[in-house]
Amino acid sequence: MTVPAAGQGGLAGVLDLLEAMRRTAGRRLWIALGFLLLGSLTEGATILLLLPILHLTGAGAPDYTIALGGRSIGGIPLPDISLGLGPMLAGVVVLVALQAVFNRRKALYLSDLLTDFANVTRTEMFRAVTQTRWDALVRLRMSDLEHMLTGEIERIQQAGFLALSILQGAIGMVIFLLLSLLISVPMTAFAFGFGCLALLLLHPYRRLARQFGERIQARRAEQFAIVSQFLGGLKTARILNQEPRYLREFGANLATDRIDMAAYVRRNATGAGLFQIALAAGAALFVHLGLRVVGLGVTEIIVLLLVLMRVAPRFLALQSQAQQFLMDFPAYRRVRALHMTLLASAEEAAPEIAIMLARPRMSITLDRVTYRYGDAPDAAAALADCTIRIKVGEVTALIGPSGSGKSTVADILTGLISPETGQLAVDGRVIAGAALRQWRKHIAYVPQETFLLHGTIRDNLIAGASTVPEPDIFAALSQAAALDFVQALPQGLDTVVGDRGTLLSGGERQRIALARAFLAKPALLILDEATSALDWQSQARVASALAAMAGRITVLTIAHRPSMVAFADTVYAMQAGRVVEQGRTADLVNDSRSHLSRMLRHELQASH
Repeated sequence: MTVPAAGQGGLAGVLDLLEAMRRTAGRRLWIALGFLLLGSLTEGATILLLLPILHLTGAGAPDYTIALGGRSIGGIPLPDISLGLGPMLAGVVVLVALQAVFNRRKALYLSDLLTDFANVTRTEMFRAVTQTRWDALVRLRMSDLEHMLTGEIERIQQAGFLALSILQGAIGMVIFLLLSLLISVPMTAFAFGFGCLALLLLHPYRRLARQFGERIQARRAEQFAIVSQFLGGLKTARILNQEPRYLREFGANLATDRIDMAAYVRRNATGAGLFQIALAAGAALFVHLGLRVVGLGVTEIIVLLLVLMRVAPRFLALQSQAQQFLMDFPAYRRVRALHMTLLASAEEAAPEIAIMLARPRMSITLDRVTYRYGDAPDAAAALADCTIRIKVGEVTALIGPSGSGKSTVADILTGLISPETGQLAVDGRVIAGAALRQWRKHIAYVPQETFLLHGTIRDNLIAGASTVPEPDIFAALSQAAALDFVQALPQGLDTVVGDRGTLLSGGERQRIALARAFLAKPALLILDEATSALDWQSQARVASALAAMAGRITVLTIAHRPSMVAFADTVYAMQAGRVVEQGRTADLVNDSRSHLSRMLRHELQASH
């Protein structure tokens, strides 16, 4: 998002937002402002033309003709010509028509500008999320990111519209100021000075709007978080009868929102009412001073009142628009702050052509890797001086108790996080920085918690690929022990799985995810408890399929069950972030003291 540093609101905030829109719109903003200026000028010229028309009607001349020679406006002499009523009325119509044309063009340009500004802002935020390092991204609340990409962008678009409206009002007021100066300098100074004083006295109401906007922003974020948390854990919430708790939290948030809104509207209406009364009193005093003190004629007073009738609503609009802008502007500051945070945590980028990684041919190695979660130097290490070598074409198993560091190994192998010390190497080449994105193209990862798109089984299997031969799809389903249940479904591959796959069982979701991974034909397949929801028969079929791929695919399986370990070529046992045992599977099975042997005995005892 190409925006400058955001101020705290007010004039600085308006200028910040206008500059951001200028960067997005380019010359379209200047064209829109040009039409805005022309529209305001034609409106002013229309009112100015009323002055001679009123003179004619007041004079009652039979031919309704006025000689301009010898007359002046604001000290500027007029040409020595005569104008009739007809041409002047026609001029009014032409000016009004031009004003309508200019305003229409302005509206079209500004509409496109605001839409593009919102879309560019949303796209840049989305891009920043996609490029942020995983370890930084998971520390953020996901509901906040979703809220920023949806509701807050809408508020930014509204703030942009208000900034342009404030600019439009300011330009119109300047034009009317110059127009009224041509008629009477003292009365113009009085009228505009009075309006500016009224705006100054209403500053506390604008400060109130800014504070209210910040509170609204915080509560809307909390509302979004409550809804996101509830829908994300809908099944668990339903089972635990937690719906009333979520409903109470949501209701309490809305109730506080309603109280604040009522207080704000009450105070705002009071301020608007006082402003209207002040303007009415000012208008009455204006007429009195114009007639009694300055000595203006009735015609000049009428034209000045027409000008003020145009200006007064603009003063009211400026106050209202400024308050609404100050309510929406915090969204701009917050989105910008989050955007800068994401950019500061972005993965190293490089041109795609600059880094070309071939499929691994010998080994994938974690070499003396240490990693800890959190920034504190005394935080416990999730991995400590960990070395794991995965031979290409073999199956490597990772075992150990929960919290021993197995999933952290998977995260480093996939390039989601980078080691604090040590390195990830493929065939001896260190993979870091921009190379991680290229490396991930060679990986398929199946976690315990399977994510499926809200689409058909076919959609989830091909994962955006344009065409995938159907025999390949069926082969992958068979390898994942999923072919039988898919063929038994009424719509087969075209069965809709529901949001996040909720219309399938946990085991069925895992089998679809496994088939998707097999279909990708990766160089490295990582199974992180990927068969935990499968029955032993399905696990055995998957293990058999993996064993049949020996030499053609490299597999890292993280599992607790013997069926997903027994077919491995090499086993690493982990404990407290360290590798405490490694060796060929057959050797460890025959060693009664090995971790693998003890795990197998424990499983055997548990089965009896």
